[in-house]
Amino acid sequence: MNKLRNIALLLAVLVSFQACTEVLEDVEPSTEITPELGLSDPGAVAAVRANMYSRLHGFAFTTDLMLASESLGDNLASRDGSSRFRGQFQNQVRAGVNDAAYGAAYLLINDANLLAEGIPDGVITDALRNQYRGEALVLRAFAHWVLVRGFGYEPGVEVNGFNLGVIIRNEPVLGLSDADFRARNTNAEVYAQMNADLAEAAGLLTNGGSRNFVTQAFAQGLHARINLYEGNFNGANTNATAALAGTSAALATTAQVATMFDETAFAVNPEAIFETLLANPAAEGQGVNSSLNAYTASQWVAQIPTPSVLALYDAADARNAWFSACDDNGTGPDTDDPAQAIAGCVGVNGGIELNKWNGELGQFADNIPLMRVSELLLIQSEARIRGSIADPLGPINTLRAQRGIAALGAVTLDDVLEERRRELIAEGHRFSALKRLGRTITKDPALPTPDVPFNDFRILNDIPAGDIGDNALLVQNPGY
Repeated sequence: MNKLRNIALLLAVLVSFQACTEVLEDVEPSTEITPELGLSDPGAVAAVRANMYSRLHGFAFTTDLMLASESLGDNLASRDGSSRFRGQFQNQVRAGVNDAAYGAAYLLINDANLLAEGIPDGVITDALRNQYRGEALVLRAFAHWVLVRGFGYEPGVEVNGFNLGVIIRNEPVLGLSDADFRARNTNAEVYAQMNADLAEAAGLLTNGGSRNFVTQAFAQGLHARINLYEGNFNGANTNATAALAGTSAALATTAQVATMFDETAFAVNPEAIFETLLANPAAEGQGVNSSLNAYTASQWVAQIPTPSVLALYDAADARNAWFSACDDNGTGPDTDDPAQAIAGCVGVNGGIELNKWNGELGQFADNIPLMRVSELLLIQSEARIRGSIADPLGPINTLRAQRGIAALGAVTLDDVLEERRRELIAEGHRFSALKRLGRTITKDPALPTPDVPFNDFRILNDIPAGDIGDNALLVQNPGY
């Protein structure tokens, strides 16, 4: 009950403070907020929407989302002398993917539910209400996906018949009277909810405006990703194709690859279907202890590319510009300063770091693209291979051409998975790709960490003990 109580209290503070709705002080307790009182002011609606987007800047949806999966798999390793994400790199018990997400995702879901379900008629225009509902449904689906990929198997890819996902929440918690105990839904039920949300959202949204907000293309692209996870290959191909046709984003050219993640070169990553924007890096940035930049390219340099992933890049590959000598040069873009070289990198991969997340905004901060054009091209190729759909070669060769490497004459699933490693390194997909395919979680053969069989209980993260203790209906994952 504590997590639900916190949702109600946070909502009370948000609405009463940000919207200045003084009537709340006189009519209702601070933990009881009805839609009529809480969202009857356009300012309150705008505040909830801003809060929903702001949650995406937190550790759960940036560093944890992007790096834990890579370290659990074989793309990133802990450098010698660093403890950050070492548990994930070593696949220790209770060091899984989305460790930080359980509470954060449900707070995001509650904000989304408020916008989707809680705005009374007449407070804002119908067009704006539909837009906000569409944005909210997409981010509700995104948050459920973050949860279910860490705490459940994918439908049809299960161990010993275990098929529980996470608790679906699709109504706003407006006060303690709304806070209830529930059992976990099955993974199929969670996927059905996400599919329904994204299908409806695509009909409510357009592709106009900034790509720093949810668009129709992101709804379709996220739907393609979820379709791929659940094995709906026709859906994955159709939704990826629609997203690519509708977005204003474009595949980065060979010349743009080196700086596509640099905010001083591009206000929005040229490939970003949806990119979270830090309007105030000093206030919203992760800071030295938890940012993507501090974990990979400055300060801690805790997570570095493995030898096996570095070996995948041809000499002509434009993506080689994402790597440089491992050093600690403080905040900001890497300067390859030999005087600040980190010896702990040498024993792992010869002394190389990754510079995708380079902190060009200052305060160790970066804008984070949560989906890119290149991912959708790779979804197309994989879906077409696995679904026996025409032209699986076209999308991957389109990507390879803009990375300066030779076209493939034929393509296999392993070719696509290898291209995903090269392209999406440190964007949070590697462990989940192996998991959704039911494969052994491979570890780099050059590093002293054993592989993890797919039927090992560590493949799933554990539900936080406090939530299990509070809710007698909540079943823990096997093995914990």
